Amino acid sequence: MQSFRRSDTVMMVALVGIAMLASTDMAFATSATFQPLNTAMTAVLQFMTGTFATTAATVAVAAVGFLALTSRIPWSWAFSVVIGVALIFGAAQIVQSLTSGMGGG
Repeated sequence: MQSFRRSDTVMMVALVGIAMLASTDMAFATSATFQPLNTAMTAVLQFMTGTFATTAATVAVAAVGFLALTSRIPWSWAFSVVIGVALIFGAAQIVQSLTSGMGGG
């Protein structure tokens, strides 16, 4: 029974130590360490929501709508495409609203 309590104590001390170490370097991590990753993700986001993506999404929604209208694909697939396009182009706003609600933005 005592070894169970000792392992719980060791685990708690380890978790507190990890939390303390993680919180001290948080401000430094956002400045230079993740800058290349941030640049790459920004480029991906711009590609996914840029002019080419807008044109491709417009054509996809029109084509799927026509196919659903002529009963060549189920309406549920057409609805899925429209929801997918809405999520892709609304992702930034969705994330911003979620993080602002958590005090992150």
